[in-house]
Amino acid sequence: MNWIIYSFGSGAAFFWGVGLLFAAIGSLSYYHKKWATQAATMVAFLGLILIAVSATPLPYWFYVVAGVVSLLWLVAERSERNAIQRSRGWLRLSVVFLWSTGTLAEIPYHILPTLKPADHPMLYIFADSVTAGMGDASVDTWPQLLTRSQSVPVQDHSQMGAKVHSMLRKAERLSVGDGIILLEIGGNDLLGSTPTWEFERDLDQLLAKLCGPGRIVVMFELPLPPFSNEFGRVQRRLASHYRVHLIPKRIFVSVLTTDGATVDSVHLSRYGHKLMAETVWSLIQPAYVD
Repeated sequence: MNWIIYSFGSGAAFFWGVGLLFAAIGSLSYYHKKWATQAATMVAFLGLILIAVSATPLPYWFYVVAGVVSLLWLVAERSERNAIQRSRGWLRLSVVFLWSTGTLAEIPYHILPTLKPADHPMLYIFADSVTAGMGDASVDTWPQLLTRSQSVPVQDHSQMGAKVHSMLRKAERLSVGDGIILLEIGGNDLLGSTPTWEFERDLDQLLAKLCGPGRIVVMFELPLPPFSNEFGRVQRRLASHYRVHLIPKRIFVSVLTTDGATVDSVHLSRYGHKLMAETVWSLIQPAYVD
């Protein structure tokens, strides 16, 4: 089950879907028997389904254009009319070009950002219960473990049930200095009843409040359930606007899907907090290099 959650939460399903499309095109270029056409068509449909449910936040217009061209190609492959058959070659090339373009546009969001040395900065954390824990005082949260194991100065402002709006209200009451600001927020908005326009408004205001000279802002990208693309588009658009370093969602999902890392598939266990502390440290360590 964990590998399924990882595949979709990390965005890997998108690449698998594109790979299946390309495999279908390749097989149809060499095999022309009826059974091969039927099998390749099924593989191509499976690829398109994986792409659709992967919730990869590419632009709407891209999905419309690439989807329509892909469906036209599938129709042409199964058609027996000579006029339509003659269009197969350029339709195959069009499908390869479009989905290759989408893949190249998506790849940068799966690459880890590299932080520059920053003379042992303060780490400010704005997060929900994945970071704050479930209220069990006997379990050290990952910010506490990070402080203890790496001597990182931390101000942890995480809280149970937090949404972007509640973190905005908290940030407005605080005096945040220079340093690294880490955001692990938005999951409760995504899984709750927050509309995307409200999520965008609050995240825009939160980033405007926290971003500035002397601050390095990093944010965990949200793992997206199927058809929740718009939350990802909003997050990426605002991260680009405010020059926020996005941590690929595969990093967050890899922690949540590790055996024994959670108590309920979302909230971290004792081992999960240890794993998250190690993961965050690997991301921010370059800022603490002398």
